[in-house]
This record gives sequence, C-alpha cells and structure tokens, in this order.
Amino acid sequence: VDMSPIVLEPEIYQQVERVASEQQTSIEQVVNQAARQYLWELKRRKISQESKIYQARHRELKEKYLGQYIAMRDGQVVDNDFEFEALLKRIREQYGDAPVLMTRVEDEALPTLTRRGFVLERT
Repeated sequence: VDMSPIVLEPEIYQQVERVASEQQTSIEQVVNQAARQYLWELKRRKISQESKIYQARHRELKEKYLGQYIAMRDGQVVDNDFEFEALLKRIREQYGDAPVLMTRVEDEALPTLTRRGFVLERT
C-alpha cells in the first residue's frame, strides 16, 4: 500500500482546518471521514444504477431466476443462488467490498413496502 502524502488544494485545506477546529478534532479525522462518506456515496450511486438496470430487465430476469437471489455488477448477473448467505460469501470473496446489487428475483420488480414503526414489511 502506497502511503504517499496527499496534497490538498489550499482552499480545501483551509476549510478542513476550520471544520477540524470547530469539531475539536484532527485534520486527518476530518479528511478520513470525508473520504469515507464520498466512497459510500459512490457505492450508493452504483447500486442505484444497478437497481435501475434490474428493474428494466426484470421480465427477462424473472424468467430465468424467479425465486433465486442474483448478484448484478455492471448490468450483468455475475452469480445466483437460492441461498443468500452462500451468494454473499462468494461475491465478497470475488469482489471484496465493491458495490454489487444482490436481490431476490420476485414476481414484481418492486415489491410494495409498508412502514410499520421503524420496520419495513412486504405487503
């Protein structure tokens, strides 16, 4: 792992320095938290894109995978299984923490969810 120093633009450094001071924390902690949040957002966007592809291809996927869990990456089904845990294990072994959509192929592309307190239930 290359641990070379990272150079921030002066304007960004000043903003980070101000935030660190306001939060009574270190500049490194602010930068690490910002990087974590940015990477999480990138993963969220990628999963959202995969979800749209899943919805667009639902009819075709339903014919082949109904009742199974599928893993989609870059618009392609890369693995499938009737057991979610087995699928998850293989996907994590192969792709690490890279964003991969894993979902059960149901009759409907988007099952109706009902909020009951803080729990979402399929209806």
